[in-house]
Amino acid sequence: MEYKGDTISAISTPAGVGGISVLRVSGTKAIEVVDRIFHSKKSLKDIPSHKAAFGRITDDEQLIDEVVVTVFKAPHSYTGEDVVEVSCHGSTFIANRILEILLRKTRLADPGEFTQRAFLNDRIGLTQAEAVGDLINAKTRISHLAALQQYEGSLRHRIDKLLDRITEYRTLLELEIDFPEQGLEELDKKNLAEKLNTLLQELEQLAKTGNEGMILKDGLKVSLVGAPNVGKSSIFNAFLKTERAIVTPHPGTTRDYLEEAISLNGYLIRFFDTAGIRDTSDDIEKIGVQRSYEIIKESHKVLFIIDGKENLKEYKKLEKLVEPERIIKVLNKVDILNKKDIKAFEKNDYISCSTIQKNGLQKLKEVLLRDIEISEDELQFGILTNTRQIASVKRAAESIKKALSSLHNEMGLEFTAFDLKEASTALEEITGKITTDDILNRIFENFCIGK
Repeated sequence: MEYKGDTISAISTPAGVGGISVLRVSGTKAIEVVDRIFHSKKSLKDIPSHKAAFGRITDDEQLIDEVVVTVFKAPHSYTGEDVVEVSCHGSTFIANRILEILLRKTRLADPGEFTQRAFLNDRIGLTQAEAVGDLINAKTRISHLAALQQYEGSLRHRIDKLLDRITEYRTLLELEIDFPEQGLEELDKKNLAEKLNTLLQELEQLAKTGNEGMILKDGLKVSLVGAPNVGKSSIFNAFLKTERAIVTPHPGTTRDYLEEAISLNGYLIRFFDTAGIRDTSDDIEKIGVQRSYEIIKESHKVLFIIDGKENLKEYKKLEKLVEPERIIKVLNKVDILNKKDIKAFEKNDYISCSTIQKNGLQKLKEVLLRDIEISEDELQFGILTNTRQIASVKRAAESIKKALSSLHNEMGLEFTAFDLKEASTALEEITGKITTDDILNRIFENFCIGK
């Protein structure tokens, strides 16, 4: 990617009224530009790096605001360039007025451009740059911890170790290919195959962490499905501990779907109270049911809820939409059912539940979290958190499989070496050692302008 190198500025705090607003300026002329409009006892050029000064921002001698300005000199700044941060009173008008003055001598930063410059100036790696966006959007304790570990380099270190091993194997192959008659120790192909198999297993295990990483970041999607009036909305509300959904004794209340998110043991859970997958002649309700189909297909887990009637017809419809392992069967309203019927359903893997007596909800929570709970040690080891990273690791794994195949079939060490090079390239795309403008643009376009 071409590095523009000009001086940029933007408001870094979100829009709205608050105690302070922060504006950020970065580039070779950052200190000079701010110094022209900032008046204090000292010039900004004389202020040491990482020090703040109190003064006034003026425009043609007209006072705009009293501010605190902090100077970060290159290369020891977030972007690796000279950076100046202006903290003014938290008025939208004041912040925009200061930005307007700054833009006379600077350019408005593109979304994520400050972080992009940090990457281009080798201040952070690409996985760390992605973690910045994850930190900004973290909604729960676990998602915050995952983003923080990635920002501190956990994934990068894990990838670097894998790359070191691939480089070692490539070196052995290149020596064998280029210097066959130099009296070097003959390559132990069996030992190399064993090492590649171990590497393949580690890559496949790393790829699996991507599913957990995506859930940690975006939330576990849980749909509530069942016939009208079985108590979906009551369970929905019991989880949320609020009356967000409308609960009535009349069937068909939920015509579309309702969505709410909660933090459950530190994990983000997104609940969808759906309109069900029943047949209906109501045109409006048909739209709601169709939307429910789409939500259910995309869900990680589906709570199939009944109230004593087995409802096999709807369950069979559900099985056509999602795999059985994603379905959690729930028997609701056990407070009005007899013990014999309850035991019969429990033998068929139904979880008994009553929102009146508050029975079964804890069991449901445990089942929902069973497949996504991840230890802090695993987070420190490094996990994948987006589709780009997952795709790259899977490509690396496929290349290792090809390398093993070429080695096993004695196709020639050149083929094995080429496959290992492809594996390296795939992993280097994750850390940003090898990347393209298109990938970088997609990563940073989702950042806010001030970051």
